[in-house]
Amino acid sequence: MPDFRTLLCFALIAGTALGGVALAPLAAATSADKPAAQPTVPAPVAEEGKPVAGSDAKTSDHTPTSEKPAPAGEAATPAASTQAGVPPAAQPDSAEAELARGAYLATAADCVACHTKPGGKPFAGGLKIATPMGEVVATNITPDPDHGIGRYTEADFENAVRHGVRKDGSYLYPVMPYVSYAGMTDQDVKALYAWFMHAVKPVAEAQEETNLSFPASIRPAMMAWNFVASKETPETGDSSTYDPLRRGRYLANALEHCGTCHTPRNFMLSEKQDHYLAGTSLGAWYAPNITSSKTGGIGNWSEDDLVAYLRTGHVAGRAQAAGPMAEAVEHSTSHLTDTDLHALAAFILKVAPMEDEADHTARDAFGKAVNEPDIRTKGPQRIDDLAEMDGPHIYDANCAACHGRDGAGTQDHYVPSLFANSTVGAGRPDNLIMTILKGVDRTAGKEHAFMPGFDGQSNVQRLSDAEIAALVNYVTATFGSGDHHVTPEQVKNLRGDSKPVNPPAKGQ
Repeated sequence: MPDFRTLLCFALIAGTALGGVALAPLAAATSADKPAAQPTVPAPVAEEGKPVAGSDAKTSDHTPTSEKPAPAGEAATPAASTQAGVPPAAQPDSAEAELARGAYLATAADCVACHTKPGGKPFAGGLKIATPMGEVVATNITPDPDHGIGRYTEADFENAVRHGVRKDGSYLYPVMPYVSYAGMTDQDVKALYAWFMHAVKPVAEAQEETNLSFPASIRPAMMAWNFVASKETPETGDSSTYDPLRRGRYLANALEHCGTCHTPRNFMLSEKQDHYLAGTSLGAWYAPNITSSKTGGIGNWSEDDLVAYLRTGHVAGRAQAAGPMAEAVEHSTSHLTDTDLHALAAFILKVAPMEDEADHTARDAFGKAVNEPDIRTKGPQRIDDLAEMDGPHIYDANCAACHGRDGAGTQDHYVPSLFANSTVGAGRPDNLIMTILKGVDRTAGKEHAFMPGFDGQSNVQRLSDAEIAALVNYVTATFGSGDHHVTPEQVKNLRGDSKPVNPPAKGQ
């Protein structure tokens, strides 16, 4: 498979030939720091029951053929229960209801993840998102009139959110997933605008301008990329009254923009519609295949499994979220209503199966607890021999205290088992390497998951590229899909912004 940078170069050349430039979308961008915590917004009230069919329903390339949305022209019927994100005390057309709806939409669209820098004020921008052409600096989207979007009209806001064009006419880079937000309904764009203008606190804070290398620095050339990029078609009607399958598709495609990360891209870096959610590289991380394939995807998961994962980031005996997905759970999916989580999960589990070239058995189907004697019974190891520690010794020194010698984790599943674990059982070692390097720090509701990282900035133990390679090979061979023969060079390439550590020389 061609390297992402090669694809980007082809895209830039092709885009320039058309008078445009294609830049790495969010799916290929990673941030060096974790965004600030989710800001407080009006909390949506949990729904009871399920929404009913709405008007003007339309089919989609990604709507499972076994169940179609309600045919166009059917009259919209108010939901028998509370509408999504709207408190029952508020009237459907009241300003209070619109603000509550806007708050819920901003959370579902995960706006805070990119528009809030670590330690910064909510939505004031400043987060630097790394791309091969330089860093894209997230803008201030608070209603400040001088540094934010306070002078935007509703039409200006809609043009930016759906079409990637700012008030001054300049083009946004598709790090902003406007190709997905293009699918939002008029009503939802209006509610989102109202919330940002009337409920978000303005922050008079200027952010530095994005300064990318040529030819990505030519913003007007983005017009050509917009012309060829696949965009969502705007939905119609009241999205809170959609039937469950249509609601799930709307959440997945327009708001949560799942395909932005999980769908491979063509040479112009537009999503491959015939490989929807089939998995792709996400910088150093890998966004896995989440189609209904029982081997390459998550077709062996139940709807309740996927709901639990989206709500907490963890499903015992299957998976736990780390990296970009942990951020999505923390800032977005863990705040969705139960009805929306079930709609989203049901839709994803009906997506057409796509087999995976690296995964031929379900990723969470590997391994079992091991019963090996404690290697420490062989006697203490001399400190000057640490440079030659092999995988079992590295595991014993750094992992066994939490995951156990047998790899079973803790009984309450706070520390997950290493067998029946999709990260360890995956055919690609990228996410296991990155989890060891970066660790896990995820909060979802009242649940907090933490694992220290072992990269060059670790305050626990800094492991070298060779040590991490040996550890990954031991863990996958013992608990997962087999020895991946990971090399120190592979770890070095993924390590990125972390300062590498060299093992001590013998005798030092």
